[in-house]
Amino acid sequence: MINRGILVLIGLILAMSACKKDDKEASNKPNTSQTSDWMQDLIAQYPNQAITLKDISMPRAHDAGIYELNTCTGGNACNTQTQDQPMGTMLEMGVRVFDVRPSLIQGEYWTYHRNSCGGLGCEGVRLRTFLEETRMFLASHNELVIFELNNLCNTNSQDLGLIALFQEVLGSSLYTISTPLAASFISTPLDEIIPLYNNEGRVILLFEDLDITNDFTEQGMFGYDFIPISGSYSNSPDVDLVVADQLQKIQSFNPASNRLFKLSYTFTLDIANQVACLSNPDVASSINEIALDGRARMTSTIDAWIANGTITSDKIPNIFSVDYCNTAVTMECIRLSELSLNE
Repeated sequence: MINRGILVLIGLILAMSACKKDDKEASNKPNTSQTSDWMQDLIAQYPNQAITLKDISMPRAHDAGIYELNTCTGGNACNTQTQDQPMGTMLEMGVRVFDVRPSLIQGEYWTYHRNSCGGLGCEGVRLRTFLEETRMFLASHNELVIFELNNLCNTNSQDLGLIALFQEVLGSSLYTISTPLAASFISTPLDEIIPLYNNEGRVILLFEDLDITNDFTEQGMFGYDFIPISGSYSNSPDVDLVVADQLQKIQSFNPASNRLFKLSYTFTLDIANQVACLSNPDVASSINEIALDGRARMTSTIDAWIANGTITSDKIPNIFSVDYCNTAVTMECIRLSELSLNE
């Protein structure tokens, strides 16, 4: 028989190991105390201002569903993965705009990141899972979430199965319009879109293949022109080039236009790097590594643009698009929003 004292000692060791594991897992979880309800926090912080989307800066997750990789063709974590947190965590971290690319495969809807429909890349998380985590978050957080549905593969906004999935899972959290708005949506006060008395948040579905002539506002389906946006990505892995390109684009943006400006702080791998990711992924520069390199310079870049007058209280990036979202991006967006609201 095993000595009783030895059994007790083994139990203590196992308990200590479990505690260390729990501590490690807890330390890896982002601190979302300042980010999970940041829109409502701003509304409360500035009660005498009618805050609109034109007044704030929102984090955007590029290829938001690619925190999982499934059924890859020439794709892997190095050249395809763009996020590392599940949807629920991204929402807790304060991300409010999501680049979502649905694909219908053998009767099931997925998110995906490929160079074309059915091309090189991977499927991401199941769309149903993505939506379920959204609904769970909005059930206890009265925030506004925006889905940009684009590059739809084997499906479209007329797909009754896709529409049914959105309506079934998102339910009453879908933002709908039954009567015309008094002003454009981006000029409508946030506290009218997500009023304090709401018992849940709202999600807006923007479909790339809809426009003002054929959107279905009562069903919660809107074209991209419902939230008009200026700005485009730089299509480069070079951080210096991306920063210079985005600087030129925000300088050219007219804040008097009835549009939002999207700063695309994303870095696109070139062909050589994409191939290297497959042949020698341990040596190649991954999307993650380049994103982290750019992230290390994010605050100093914003500081410089504020100092030279590119960013002012009258002109901020309203959407901050990144790979590998984290709370640091949200805190920068909150800082930019406060700069705008403190004019």
